[in-house]
Amino acid sequence: MSDQSIEFIARGLAIRDGRVLLCKNIKRGYYFLPGGHVEFGETAEAALAREFKEEAAVEVRCGGVALVAEHIFDRRNGPCHEVNVVFHVELSGSEIRSCEPKIAFEWADLAEIGERDLRPNCIKAWLVAGGRAMQPISWVTERVLHVER
Repeated sequence: MSDQSIEFIARGLAIRDGRVLLCKNIKRGYYFLPGGHVEFGETAEAALAREFKEEAAVEVRCGGVALVAEHIFDRRNGPCHEVNVVFHVELSGSEIRSCEPKIAFEWADLAEIGERDLRPNCIKAWLVAGGRAMQPISWVTERVLHVER
């Protein structure tokens, strides 16, 4: 067994008027769905709400799971394995601004997603294909912590 771990990432799929909200890595020029890593003991929905608040100063309401995407790839410092849980989200406001200097937010036409460097590619391919569930998806969370005193 390796000491490497699987990264658990919660992402938000916000769609308005045929456009999807994307986050851009300014230095490298690629895009991804907004969100971030789930911290130990945190639910995926709570992580997603926290990430939107930290990165875009906006509150979100998480809906159902749109997609679960597993992504295994090489980074400069070695292999990476991540599981992305993509939730439908509704944003509390219409204005999105980046609170972090390394990222920017853009609304992109869904019809033009194929022309963007959207990562991971499996999420891009899913969106280009219409973003429809290939089978019913359920996401359930149980958080039971027993603290002995």
